[in-house]
Amino acid sequence: MSRIAVSGTGGVIGARVLQWLAQSFDVLDVDAADADSQHDLGGAETLVHLRLTREVTSDRVRRVLAAADGVRHLTMVSSASVYGAWPNHPTPISEDLPVRPNLEASWAVHHADAERMVLEWCDQGDRSAAILRPAPVVSSGLGGPIGEAMLAAAPIRTGSDDPPVQFLHLDDLASAVVLATQRRLSGVFNVAPDGWLSPGELRALLGARPKIRLPMPLPKRLDRYVARRVGHAAPEGLLPYTRYSWVVANDRLRAEGWEPRYSSAQAFVIADVGMPWDDLNARQRQYATLVGAGAAVAAGGWAAAAWLRRSYALR
Repeated sequence: MSRIAVSGTGGVIGARVLQWLAQSFDVLDVDAADADSQHDLGGAETLVHLRLTREVTSDRVRRVLAAADGVRHLTMVSSASVYGAWPNHPTPISEDLPVRPNLEASWAVHHADAERMVLEWCDQGDRSAAILRPAPVVSSGLGGPIGEAMLAAAPIRTGSDDPPVQFLHLDDLASAVVLATQRRLSGVFNVAPDGWLSPGELRALLGARPKIRLPMPLPKRLDRYVARRVGHAAPEGLLPYTRYSWVVANDRLRAEGWEPRYSSAQAFVIADVGMPWDDLNARQRQYATLVGAGAAVAAGGWAAAAWLRRSYALR
């Protein structure tokens, strides 16, 4: 087993991906080392950086890269949010689209800054880097901060805005990180399921829950709503990412041999209601997703009928 150094291992994403990496590599968890030795990457020629948060910003990436003199390859988990969410975006977005994060979303800006640092680091020597840009990451229980925020915002619509959405299962991100590290991929790669959820498909999965329509402008109101739902520090500046499409294509990573195990619908259901998908095969997961969507639509119809009966009874 070759040795790799891994940083950004805190949180749900870091912990899960670290488990996957440990199955194929001798892993040095840089974050778990004491403060005096965090600059020592143990002679590793490969470095993996897994996440950015409010606490672990692009400044942390700068310090990690400063300690990576002997590293020849880097795999970094960035975010598809670096493309920004703009009304003129194509659907889906390919890696050729320029990076243009919405400035009010500091989390997206930090990811774009970190990518720039990595590219500059590669230019300084004979080095390669795989920059992974995942769609919002979710899993049963907790997911990534962006994924949790987008789940919380799913029922919200502002005016006529009703964009398609994507959700990436955490295990699919983990498999992408392992592949990029094993094969020392070089370049930028979107990480996303095949396709996305149309507005109608998302409404079916949401079922009988009320759709929340808020007046414009409401950036702070939306951020406060999501923060209450998530229950901890959530990304701010979410408004454009709920108004416009930023779903991405996965063709480039698929061409390298990666395959997603979960669709956006399956990832949404797993994260939203915690269904035991890991014990089901692909056909069973697809069937359960369709049944869940049908049940949600039926529940919505039943709720509407009950409301009408009560309304007529009161007349």
